[in-house]
Amino acid sequence: MASHLIELSGYAREGFARLYDTYRPRPPRILLETLCRIAATDRPSLVVDLGTGTGLSARAWSELADRIVGVEANEAMVAQARSATTEPNVEYVTAFAHDTRLGDGAADVVTCSQSLHWMEPEPTFAEAERILRPGGVFAAYDYDPAPLVEPEVDEAYDAYLRRRREARERRGIPAGGDIWPKREHVDRMRASGRFRYCRELALHTIVRGTADSLVGLARSIGLSGDATEEEIGIPELEIAARRALGDREVPFHWSYAVRYGVK
Repeated sequence: MASHLIELSGYAREGFARLYDTYRPRPPRILLETLCRIAATDRPSLVVDLGTGTGLSARAWSELADRIVGVEANEAMVAQARSATTEPNVEYVTAFAHDTRLGDGAADVVTCSQSLHWMEPEPTFAEAERILRPGGVFAAYDYDPAPLVEPEVDEAYDAYLRRRREARERRGIPAGGDIWPKREHVDRMRASGRFRYCRELALHTIVRGTADSLVGLARSIGLSGDATEEEIGIPELEIAARRALGDREVPFHWSYAVRYGVK
């Protein structure tokens, strides 16, 4: 599928998977506990994480569920996920989200962490419905493009995102979110008829971060085609972040949009 092909090409750069795994935020515990509450379970027997990438979301579930299966089509990302995972109840399969080859009705929770916008909606919803038990929950959760840090840092990060978008537009490269916009996830879930109840909610969390982690986050988004770091403004971002933060570790405020459907 075209959306998967764009995803795979974006993750093909050598070393990108490790960069992604190091600097992307992990879903907060409150988000996962909220999904358990919606699914009416204290401890899921099985969580399936579709488009798991390097397993950030899969590993986050390790203390809350008996078994977690991360599903990912990109072999480099799966290799990084397996390398980074020490939790014995987390495993990975190399497969697309619409064809997991998992059993019917086995999962309490099926998730897409920062990944549903890459997937063909209807086949993905159909697969989620198939592998969920009655009353189980399908949830797509996405964090904002950048954390709230401090005004000078936030302004510099916005400028970096603008330069990156302009570089992509000059090359005619679509963003992943252009294909299946995240703001429309819950509407598509409702229209699919696969879930008896759908809703969107917002959650927030705070993690500690530094100038290095902010610049690492920017690099983990990747380049646009043959664009250089200079063209998209990473050096300017790094200068601004180090000027504002120095060696301090400060709160990074992250906001998450959670779109879920109950089978």
